[in-house]
Amino acid sequence: MHKCVTVVIGTKWGDEGKGKIASAEAKDAKLVIRATGGNNAGHTVVYNGKKLALHLVPGGIVYPQTTCIIGPGTVVDPLVLLDEIATLESYGITDIKSRLKISGRAHVIFPYHKHLDELHERLKEKPVGTTKRGIGTCYADKDNRIGIRMYDLLLPQEKLEKKIAEATKLHYEAFRAHDMEKNIMDVSTLAKAYHTCGEDFKPFICDVDPIIANAIEYNQKIVVEGAQAFRLDIDHGDYPMVTSSNPVTAGTLCGAGLPPQAVKEVIGVCKAYDSRVGNGPFPTEQESSLYMGMENANSPISPLVGDIIRELGHEYGTTTCRPRRCGWMDAVILRSAKYTCGIDYLCINHLDTLGEIGLKVGKVMVCTDYIYQGRVIGLFPDDIELTGEIPYPCYHIISGGWKIDKSCKTYNELPVKAKEFIRIVEKASGIPVKYIGIGPSNEDLIIRNNV
Repeated sequence: MHKCVTVVIGTKWGDEGKGKIASAEAKDAKLVIRATGGNNAGHTVVYNGKKLALHLVPGGIVYPQTTCIIGPGTVVDPLVLLDEIATLESYGITDIKSRLKISGRAHVIFPYHKHLDELHERLKEKPVGTTKRGIGTCYADKDNRIGIRMYDLLLPQEKLEKKIAEATKLHYEAFRAHDMEKNIMDVSTLAKAYHTCGEDFKPFICDVDPIIANAIEYNQKIVVEGAQAFRLDIDHGDYPMVTSSNPVTAGTLCGAGLPPQAVKEVIGVCKAYDSRVGNGPFPTEQESSLYMGMENANSPISPLVGDIIRELGHEYGTTTCRPRRCGWMDAVILRSAKYTCGIDYLCINHLDTLGEIGLKVGKVMVCTDYIYQGRVIGLFPDDIELTGEIPYPCYHIISGGWKIDKSCKTYNELPVKAKEFIRIVEKASGIPVKYIGIGPSNEDLIIRNNV
């Protein structure tokens, strides 16, 4: 079997800039696949100098030679996807109807999933901090075997109505029990609306397996754009503060319908510092007005490190615009991701931003080990919920920061301290750094071909 698949995954808590490296890899790809999650994820691509925020359509759609697939492991909000397709067409991106394929086995997000998401968050003692886009509740219906798939939108309307009636029985009981009757939508009205959506999606919905099999057979490059990240994986992440799918490499391959034997390389993406949206453990998090519950208060006289990182890194969610918690680079998580996700190479983004942070703060810090339960450990522990203890980071400190010149095109041209940072991360994680993001543009990427 040909090894023609490149998988791009997040190594921490998402928002790492996967779109930049996925875009670079997709330039010569035949297939680009989105395999897990829904429109709770987002990545930005640049087309004709304009930024496009995409949530469901793979970013590789901007390259005319690609066929882009929304895989069976995803959950799809049809209304969001229709808007996204219309936006792409308005930007002049051609042949979308022939180049975008949606697996008929992908599950559909309905309005009741979003209302359920909101209800579940409200009832939890410790809310996860979901995007309230119905992702988890749609996956729950899938696991409960009452989910509705993209294929079902192509059924006769009366058959779709029966499926929706079956799916909403328990959900509507929950709405009635919690004074949410206003969120109960007529089943026949829903069936009519989503049957109409199915008509709009007829050119896109198909069996994607033969397309993938053909690309592997002819050794054509396939790029998988991962969503979310390692620490958000429902099985391997910071449960329960996780997403509802498996964004590790194995889960991504499963969600795409790809065999592991076809994988050529796995690229793990991280930032030169760390960030996280929502609740959950974050060992290297730095104090900020957000962390201290002072989001609406005046800034302290001495800016907090977490605030400096957030503002210099523009750390606000692509999809939600929520401010992110921020902290220093954690190489221990990278070391764990190396084994769980089978990472071959790292892409580190925001190296330029970290240099500016160092100049502002006076230092740059890299977590290389943890102190946990009274001993030094080198992998992220999986029993934090049991012990109630957050690992204490052991830092390597680089004094000051750096500024990367716009003319910098190679690794050797990087400032000395920036290269020192890269070496520390490589040694601590055990993963070679092949790709380095040094600016906001997709073109601001250094590729080291000799690692």
